[in-house]
Amino acid sequence: MKNSHKYSLFLMTSIVVWVFFSVSINKSQAASSLSDISNHKYRESIQFLYDRGVVKGYTDGTFGPDRAVNRAEILKIILEADLSGDISEQTDCFPDVHDEWYAKYVCYAKEHAIIKGYNDGTFKPGQNVIIAEALKISLESFNETIDQSSKTTWYEPYINFVHNNSIFSKYALLPTKEMTRGEMAYLIHQLLLQKEGKIQFTGIRNVKSLWCGNPAPTTPPTESIVNGLARHYITVIGNKYNKDTPTKLIFAFHGRTNPNTMVRTYYDVEEASNGNAIIVYPSGLPEEGPKRNWSNGWDPSDKLRDFALFDQLVKEFSENYCINKDQIFVVGHSLGAWFTNSLSCARGDVIRAIGSVGGGTTINRCSWPVAALIMQNPDDNLSPMSAGVAARDQMLRQNSCDPTATTPMGPAGGNCVLYTKCQADAPVIWCPHSDSTNERGGYYPHTWPDFAGEMIRNFLDAQK
Repeated sequence: MKNSHKYSLFLMTSIVVWVFFSVSINKSQAASSLSDISNHKYRESIQFLYDRGVVKGYTDGTFGPDRAVNRAEILKIILEADLSGDISEQTDCFPDVHDEWYAKYVCYAKEHAIIKGYNDGTFKPGQNVIIAEALKISLESFNETIDQSSKTTWYEPYINFVHNNSIFSKYALLPTKEMTRGEMAYLIHQLLLQKEGKIQFTGIRNVKSLWCGNPAPTTPPTESIVNGLARHYITVIGNKYNKDTPTKLIFAFHGRTNPNTMVRTYYDVEEASNGNAIIVYPSGLPEEGPKRNWSNGWDPSDKLRDFALFDQLVKEFSENYCINKDQIFVVGHSLGAWFTNSLSCARGDVIRAIGSVGGGTTINRCSWPVAALIMQNPDDNLSPMSAGVAARDQMLRQNSCDPTATTPMGPAGGNCVLYTKCQADAPVIWCPHSDSTNERGGYYPHTWPDFAGEMIRNFLDAQK
């Protein structure tokens, strides 16, 4: 029987409407009635549990895959998924659990020593679940073997388990983030497939995209259709690319005035690969002239137009080349840095690390950690210091860093500091550099520093 301590951590915020985890499901209700999952990344898992009667949508036909899941809900979904047979009706097993929809699940779990209350005797059914807690309760409920031999935090073994078994990437998990209903559905789906022998957890992470082992296109792609528009880019395939070896995928975004052909000459990211990477230089819109951009002027800050461009390119390159899914990187300068910083927040579950020079951000609420190297000249008159500081502070929050724990580091003129107490595998380096000279020797504090290319290359290479 499970010990009660591991469930006492059991989780955080408002009780979501009871219909999400209704005991019964109308089997005649069409799957399409879940109107908000058709394009969701966890659609298949939600549908799987929906078809089994484990979860049900709201009365308005939605599922709410991005809403947080709470203590009562997670307990209900685990018991519905993991137990055969009915759970008898029970009530009044905690001072705050009476005859609500979740009472029988809470009371069953208490009776079988699966859970216990808090020190004040309550269960707190409406408290939302953070990622770390949800992993612990779910994995141990399904009797998965968790290696506890070495750890720096109580939740590290659970993070490592889902990472090594290719359920979630540890590089895309923020342990203190509240788990969503979509994430919970995906986790339980994978645990059920393992339990039923349909998949096998090997403990060896699979980083290969689906195209690994197949021949690459004879000609590198230069165009994709995104939302009905032809988008162009430069593709550089490293000379050591091998169809059987997962390779880095690096996106390099240009600024407003310099086209992708120009930034390719000074970013130096191609050297990062030592011939073993694919580098993509997208072109903003309009492609000609000094007003290139990565968004429309009316875009919400968290839904910039070219987030879709990034998504499409990741998808297409993963379907045509052997890509390492844990080594997708983004770099940018000026407006490209602004887009890079913003993209890291919006797509932190995909991006492993970024390197940005002279740019701010539009987003400050992020859900995933991303290793970050951010450079900003304090005298920059095109992208002010305040913008760079905002980007740095975003990354510190995003990576759960202690802003007071730093150590100086090179190179000379970089004035860099490494934040030493961040989430594991999510370092942040901040460089308020003093390079103010362009390639012609003129004063230009908005420049790409001479050391930037090499430093970014080394930083990306370090994110294994």
